[in-house]
Amino acid sequence: MKRNSPNGRRLARAALFAAVRGAGTALGTAAVATVIWWIRNL
Repeated sequence: MKRNSPNGRRLARAALFAAVRGAGTALGTAAVATVIWWIRNL
């Protein structure tokens, strides 16, 4: 019988959360940079 360790699950969840947060931060940074670039080139 294979047991799923809760520690591994927590680690996977933390990694997923970190990836989502990282992607969100990157998107936010890109959006801000684009807005600044757009305002400068108006």
